[in-house]
Amino acid sequence: MPTPTASGPPQSAVTQRRFSRSPCACGGSCPTCSAEQNPLGARAARDGDVAPVADEAAPAAEPAAAPAFRDCTEGITGITDANERLETARQRAREFVGAARRALGAAPAAGTTYATALGRHFIAPTDANRATIEDTYRQILGTLVPRNYICNSQNICGTEQAFWIESDDLVHVCRPFWELSPTCRAIILIHEGAHDVGIGVAGAHPPNRGDAQYPAGNVAPPAGETTAGRMDNPDAYAFFGAHIWRDTDTGRTCF
Repeated sequence: MPTPTASGPPQSAVTQRRFSRSPCACGGSCPTCSAEQNPLGARAARDGDVAPVADEAAPAAEPAAAPAFRDCTEGITGITDANERLETARQRAREFVGAARRALGAAPAAGTTYATALGRHFIAPTDANRATIEDTYRQILGTLVPRNYICNSQNICGTEQAFWIESDDLVHVCRPFWELSPTCRAIILIHEGAHDVGIGVAGAHPPNRGDAQYPAGNVAPPAGETTAGRMDNPDAYAFFGAHIWRDTDTGRTCF
């Protein structure tokens, strides 16, 4: 949720606002995605850090080198492979966004994963709503570029996984981010990218996935939730994209 920056780089006279997923509401013992294993669905094998074994008849291409993200050094991140992990998360987030955009181009058919995901994350969007959601994803895709990220140390981050700041227009990646599963790291990047394009930045932070207004898992949205509200909720874009790409919802909240 928006909180004033604690310490770190020089600040302007205007207090900087951070936009991140709201602090956990259950006393600091909330689940993280680090335990997310064996998710259901046809794409379950794609949820781990290690790629599936390639067909022996088709030699694998040499992987591209990861970009050198700003300040993502071992001294700041506490790990030796931060650039590789962040690049994997960035690419997966782009895949989530691409899958969401492709799905949104058609009307949902009853009983499909797409129809379930729309209802769970965006309630009951009209054709016009779906077009607007797809355009927001197009804008989010534009934020998922290497220059948009900077790694921070804990004296700046506190307990946050990542946050976006208006004043520098960067997504600040924190040490708790590295403890998340690959799925959750991608979800966090989409969430912060949504803030970057203006989603959920006016007033109080929208409910996170796992809150009473936006329950996790195979649970219908509670009464009172609206399409308009979810269209201004960064988690809706993050979890819908993951739901479509994975062919199943995640039961984790990614805290």
